[in-house]
Amino acid sequence: MISDSLVTRNMEVFIPELADSEIDRTRKEIYAYHEGKINEDAFRKFRLENGIYGIRFQKDIHMIRVKIPGGMLNAEQLEMLGEIADVFAVGIGHVSTRQNVQLHWVSLEAVPELLRRLAEVGLNTREACGNTVRNVTACPLAGVSDEEVFDVTPYTTAVANYFIRNPVCQNLPRKFKIAFEGCTTDHAAIAIHDIGARAVIKDIDGKQVKGFRIYVAGGLSTMAIEALLLEDFTPVDQMLVTFEAILRIFDRMGNRENMARARMKFIVQKVGHEKFRELVLKERMSVWATRAGDKLWNIVDEEETSPHNEVKPNHDLLTTGDEKFEKWMETNVRPQKQRGYAYVYVTLPAGDITSEQFRELANITRRFTGGKLRTTRTQNLVLRWIQKGELYNLYTELKRIGIATPGIHRLANVIGCPGADTCNLAITHSHRLALELFREFNNRPDLIHAEDTKDIHINVSGCPNSCGQHHISPIGFYGSAQRVNEKQAPFYTMLLGGEVSDGKAIFGQPVTKVPAKRVGEVVVKLIDTYRAQRDNGESFMQWIRRLQKAESESGGKRINEPVVTSRRPS
Repeated sequence: MISDSLVTRNMEVFIPELADSEIDRTRKEIYAYHEGKINEDAFRKFRLENGIYGIRFQKDIHMIRVKIPGGMLNAEQLEMLGEIADVFAVGIGHVSTRQNVQLHWVSLEAVPELLRRLAEVGLNTREACGNTVRNVTACPLAGVSDEEVFDVTPYTTAVANYFIRNPVCQNLPRKFKIAFEGCTTDHAAIAIHDIGARAVIKDIDGKQVKGFRIYVAGGLSTMAIEALLLEDFTPVDQMLVTFEAILRIFDRMGNRENMARARMKFIVQKVGHEKFRELVLKERMSVWATRAGDKLWNIVDEEETSPHNEVKPNHDLLTTGDEKFEKWMETNVRPQKQRGYAYVYVTLPAGDITSEQFRELANITRRFTGGKLRTTRTQNLVLRWIQKGELYNLYTELKRIGIATPGIHRLANVIGCPGADTCNLAITHSHRLALELFREFNNRPDLIHAEDTKDIHINVSGCPNSCGQHHISPIGFYGSAQRVNEKQAPFYTMLLGGEVSDGKAIFGQPVTKVPAKRVGEVVVKLIDTYRAQRDNGESFMQWIRRLQKAESESGGKRINEPVVTSRRPS
């Protein structure tokens, strides 16, 4: 039963009526479950749809997944996440590859109060798990990147708001993922999503019209498939009807008998690309004809503006004499398209952030960014609208709270899923490995700051399902187990050559199996081999592509046997 000793805060706050009603229902469902009035399967469906995820070998302890559409957080939300991490979790939050924030080891009886506190600051967990439209992700540089076509933020927000609680997607055959990208560089990895939308502008009758190049039916898991182009240009006023049409087809044709084949990519595989496209375009006509008025479909396209009243003049950054600051500037800081401003990547170790760092970041964002930041697909944060003259002051503040690590998107910036510490499906402790590699490689500046390793980064998953997105990393690992000396030992399969770019995906190819304790050693050996064998000026990815091409032309087979080791793995 739920304990009466759980203390709630006695304070006047505004919670929307709908959120209040859902929190009350959650409380009643938990009571009914504990009293045996709801069976395990029915309660599981309910809690997943409300972002409450089971933890490995724990009956009433859960992970809470907080939806962060487009990765957008403000200072008040950061403070609340820090408070919740302290009161209900273990003092740590985790930024996921879907830009969510996850909180682990939360007692089921505490969930209603946790949800109430989230609602106070406009956050929720609704449809963060389950067979629904998951968190809608977007390029974290939307609105400030000098390479974007246009800002996709308003469209990301519109889609997230339109599909949450929408009857069309409350009982889908399987989860459904949507991503937006406005830049030429594919920061959002649209090619691995059920729907990926890339911003384009088309000249129609002499008028510049905004729209999207829409890709469909991508996905990773145990069978990675690149998304297919649905339409080369979908005007922005047809975006929502097109998305709903795709969802209706998925809902109607998805496999509800076999969960392993329930994603949309299997529908396209079955009926074919052109037939699927015909079905969607026909369904779009029905959606358009029956849409509920224009208000829901009108999206206000506003240009993002500076939160500062005036831009402070730059100071001479080269005279600081701080070598670590200059390394951080080199790797983690980029100029915005708005003159006088920069955006800054904050590197989180394997996506982890402490409750104190949440609170400190709230104050830092108020001082430097107008009280806002964004989470990223790579489990980091982006601070935007930093006045260039304030960069050293910002660095000093980030350093004070332990998150001024340079080397964003390089070797030490390892992406990792939660793994077997909490996940029911994981085989290995991928999160621990990601943290270990983060620490190990940050002690090797010769590796992480070298020019020839700047395109190398690592993704780690605890099983073949690719929650750590190991398929699309230059170096990827996924967990497995193998018998060594008559005992089961944790191993990782290493993949090489994965990447995403402009709606395209190249999936890494498995090359060998590595004992869990030897992963760091094997990565260093791989880099040493690359440096010894590469042609003049050849990047790591170019070297991998050359070897893969030579292997393909020679008819050679990939190495799938374990790496021979002199020490027993564990």
